[in-house]
Amino acid sequence: MTATWREEAEQLCAARPRHVLFLCVANSARSQMAEGIARSLAPASVKVSSAGSQPSRLNPIAVKAMAEVGIDITSQVSKSVEDIPPAEVDTVITLCAEEVCPVWLGKATRLHWGLPDPAQAGTNEAERLQAFRDVRDELRRRLAVVFRQPDVDAIRYGPAGADDLGAIRALLERLHLPAQDVGGPRPIFLVARARDELVGCVGLERYGEDALLRSLAVAPRLQGAGLGKALYAQALAEAAQSGTRALYLLTTTADRFFARAGFTKIERASVPAAVTGSEEFRSLCPASAVCMVKHLK
Repeated sequence: MTATWREEAEQLCAARPRHVLFLCVANSARSQMAEGIARSLAPASVKVSSAGSQPSRLNPIAVKAMAEVGIDITSQVSKSVEDIPPAEVDTVITLCAEEVCPVWLGKATRLHWGLPDPAQAGTNEAERLQAFRDVRDELRRRLAVVFRQPDVDAIRYGPAGADDLGAIRALLERLHLPAQDVGGPRPIFLVARARDELVGCVGLERYGEDALLRSLAVAPRLQGAGLGKALYAQALAEAAQSGTRALYLLTTTADRFFARAGFTKIERASVPAAVTGSEEFRSLCPASAVCMVKHLK
């Protein structure tokens, strides 16, 4: 019976690899994103590389998709598999689905995680970007198992204090989320802490019986570990306890996450005037952001 990707990832985690190499044909999208994600998660002692059998160039949509989750891969370049010293590599993960992946002749643990090439998906820019996000998020999910963070099981959740505002603002800015009004009178923040480090946050703005959910953010090294779901659950409980009737939000990247949580897409014209008068609606989020609602009662 073939092992599942999770079983393979857990086995690799236990093996503690020293040099992980990601391979695909062009080394422009999947393997580049995998390299960036692994670098953000792996201990400093682990070397991470990527390469291809027909290297081309770093895909700019991959750069954009990675920047959305706070990972900068602009310094990475496409490389040939022949340029990687085989004696240094102890783990090879191939990512091709439609093509024949590069052959690795060195001695190493080999895993194959076939993922669709996002560069070949979609008929317009929005569809292509979404395809890159899908592959990015799947890689994050798998690599979070390989490079499990030691403090995941020690996360504490609670209300933010005044001394947390600077860390909240820095986290939102790193993830390219609106942060200009952090510290203002309206948003109430809940945070996640790993020891003394603020690693996640979510905001609520109340407007009578309605509320705006905003600024759901998780530190890149812990993305894929369930913190986003946990923070959302904290915010939902807080909203329900305060008697909130409906929870609204705007998102440019996470509409499918919130759809799975029971939110539905709506037109902005159907949102109560008090909510649309918020800074989030008026100026902080672009007009292209998806508007969603979840009715709590």
